[in-house]
Amino acid sequence: MWANFGGMPKLLKFLTAHAACCLIFFVISVIPIDSYAIQGRHVTYAEWWSSGAGVFASLIGLVGPFVAWALASKRPYARAVYLGFLALAFVAPCPFFGMLVYVLPGLLVVGVGALYMYRWQGVQAYFAPNNSVRDFRSIPGA
Repeated sequence: MWANFGGMPKLLKFLTAHAACCLIFFVISVIPIDSYAIQGRHVTYAEWWSSGAGVFASLIGLVGPFVAWALASKRPYARAVYLGFLALAFVAPCPFFGMLVYVLPGLLVVGVGALYMYRWQGVQAYFAPNNSVRDFRSIPGA
């Protein structure tokens, strides 16, 4: 898995590390501290959870490391799971928090992610079946 991570195209490596670091959202959500904010407004720990923000942050924090593991392990479903993760983070919360105006930009993020995951040569080569770990930086577009 670590050899796969080292052989990833640079942007895919960043996205994988970013997904893994989302674990911090879960950690911060379950530790009762007094510095939560929703749309710039200071809220208590109880409000954080009752508003649904704690649930979304925890869900992202738990799903992110799984997505990172799937990408680094070259699982066949990894790209689809990553796009679902993007939808969970950028599209799903919008209706719940009354921010419908952000649904379209969120869908654009998911669309750009799909183009990168399925059309970018370096990513295609990384996920190619029966492909041994190698240096993808030599492939154009990696």
